[in-house]
Amino acid sequence: MPIDQSQALEILASEPRPRFKDREGREAAIDRGTGAQLHQVDVMFAFNGRAEVITVNVPEPGLGKGLKVGMPVIFTGLVASAWENEINGKDRHGISLRADAITVKTAA
Repeated sequence: MPIDQSQALEILASEPRPRFKDREGREAAIDRGTGAQLHQVDVMFAFNGRAEVITVNVPEPGLGKGLKVGMPVIFTGLVASAWENEINGKDRHGISLRADAITVKTAA
C-alpha cells in the first residue's frame, strides 16, 4: 500500500544502518528488486497531531546525500506491506515499510 506523505512531517531520527537477515549481523538483507543491500533508517513521522518513530528499509543506492539526524526528509516510493510468520510455534505479524529512496526535503 502506498503511503501519502503530503501532509506529514518526517524528521531523520537515526543515521542509515545496514539491515541483516540474522541477529548476528553476518548475512546482509538484499533488496529483491534491485539486488542492493538494504539499510534501515528511523524517522519521526508526524501527522494529524500525532508522532511516531518508524523504521523504513531503503536500498543502498536510494540513500540520499547529506542525510543528518534532525533534518526533514522525504521518501520516494514509500509503501507498507503486511507480514506474518511463525517463530517458535508463535504466530507473529506486523507492517514493514520500504522506500525506493530517502532524500533531504528542500523548501517548496
